Amino acid sequence: MAHIALPADVPGIRGPLAFRPDAAKHLLGLAETILRQPASLEPGERETIAAWTSHLNGCRFCTKSHAAAARAWLGANRSAALDQLLALNDTSGFTLKMQALLEISRALQACVLGVRPDHVEAARAAGATDMDIHDTVLITAAFCMYNRYVEGLGTKEAEEHEYEPMGRRLRDQGYAPERG
Repeated sequence: MAHIALPADVPGIRGPLAFRPDAAKHLLGLAETILRQPASLEPGERETIAAWTSHLNGCRFCTKSHAAAARAWLGANRSAALDQLLALNDTSGFTLKMQALLEISRALQACVLGVRPDHVEAARAAGATDMDIHDTVLITAAFCMYNRYVEGLGTKEAEEHEYEPMGRRLRDQGYAPERG
């Protein structure tokens, strides 16, 4: 049960966003920018970082919804690596670059001062650009906030069957706030 009066039929982050539409437009705009706008990392890779951060934070709604979005972007052939990551904390199914970026994400999620020069050097050695490193840190930092927003208000969990359609909707329609 939610800790405040959120819409009862709206799961996850959508409840708090409905509660504060003025904040929602900024939070959704940030998600749209960091997860979907043109960048050096593919949207599926960025959604993977969002799902990974959410998994590390224990936010089930965000883990499941962003994993579903990542699967929608990645397709069946590349989704096995994501499933292995979330089930076993095993990055071996990803490219060396993505493994290094997921390690940066893990280090930052664990401690605000957790990213060390050797994390960045390993990412660069694996082919990551400054933009890749920047976006990994920004996605991780943003999802630490989003996860705390969802969990801190005790939001409702979505039904299991709702996640895959939600992921396809996020891929196809994005995060931009709905125009009223």
